[in-house]
Amino acid sequence: MRILVFGGYGAQGAVMCTELVKHPMVDEVICAGRHIERAKKFAERLRSEKLTVMRVDMSDIEDLRRAVKDVDMAINAATYFYNLRTLKACAEAGAHYQDLALGEPIEEPKIHLYDALMKELALDQDFKDKGITALINNGMDPGITDAMACHAAHTMDRVYEIRMKDCDIIDATEPISTWSPYLLWRDMVAPARVFVDGRFETRPPFSEEEYYRFPEPIGVQPCYQHAHEEIVIMGHYLRDKGLRYVEFKMCGPDMPYAKAIYDLGLANPNPIKVKGVEVAPFDLLVECLPKPLSMEEVEQKIREGVLRDEIACILTDIIGERKGKTIKATYYAILTLKEANKYMPGTTATSYFVGIGAEAMTELLIEGKITTRGVVSPEALSLSEIEAYFKRLAEKGIIVNEVVHTPMA
Repeated sequence: MRILVFGGYGAQGAVMCTELVKHPMVDEVICAGRHIERAKKFAERLRSEKLTVMRVDMSDIEDLRRAVKDVDMAINAATYFYNLRTLKACAEAGAHYQDLALGEPIEEPKIHLYDALMKELALDQDFKDKGITALINNGMDPGITDAMACHAAHTMDRVYEIRMKDCDIIDATEPISTWSPYLLWRDMVAPARVFVDGRFETRPPFSEEEYYRFPEPIGVQPCYQHAHEEIVIMGHYLRDKGLRYVEFKMCGPDMPYAKAIYDLGLANPNPIKVKGVEVAPFDLLVECLPKPLSMEEVEQKIREGVLRDEIACILTDIIGERKGKTIKATYYAILTLKEANKYMPGTTATSYFVGIGAEAMTELLIEGKITTRGVVSPEALSLSEIEAYFKRLAEKGIIVNEVVHTPMA
């Protein structure tokens, strides 16, 4: 099988490529993107005969079509702005597809996120007709969080509330970015989405502060409403289960500092005039923040004692009904920097979490253990497919824990 990974040299794409070349059913992994020198540098590090590199400009539709023409599967590990055009190209070529997040397509950057999802799902029959699968929203969050919600939906008669939390704690002597500063802060300053009684509503950024007790070793952490795509995805897929409320909060000791930056206007996307020069504080902030580290840079920062540890956690509290009783289930997964590097040197907890969250699903698809066809978010998978996914994640060091609480009064 030939698999092409757009952005295969990036933080998450590199994790996917590193793992995919180990799989016996994979003959070739193509690390593709605009930055061919970064792809070549990554290939030199990996030293696998299965890995090849290709320069592809995803902004050029014809270039994109040529790239996916002769592959069995294409994975967009670059940016969600190109999801829709890559989906269409894969449908035309008869290739499986996968992405790691949902976002507005580059063609229509101002549409509602729900409409962006609908445009992707509109290709469902095209994929079914060719007997292929598009695995959308497959990373950590979205991805593992959606699989948690899917598991609850299969094991509960009704699902009423879903409250997700993403917590990241970094111990470092200098600022470290584990994600694209632009995409992270784009979400930070956007109105947070919530799903309430069948409607999508918004909340102010950094609103509804909550101090939540996470499983140890994390403990109590501040949490704030945050714009994330699971609200739209779960609101679409699970509303028929009786869904009343969905929220996503970003958590951790750095969040109050991020809130202060926002409150001071230092992340304002609108230009202001400073000494006769117009500049958007948001653009300046993103430019000043460090870029995500390559695998070599992660290893170097660890050796130098700069990056000492990281703890990443995704947690989902779900309230529903089973056999006439209201119950609460808490799903969570925790990963540390040391654990991630035990499995794959040169990764942060976040990059390993996201990359393996996606790659584990890729493996199940190519092995025939995911048989659902069409355009498929994790919520649309069967219980057996979700359980196979959790099992594969566990084999790679990501344990999805489920705590079912005593039936609520």
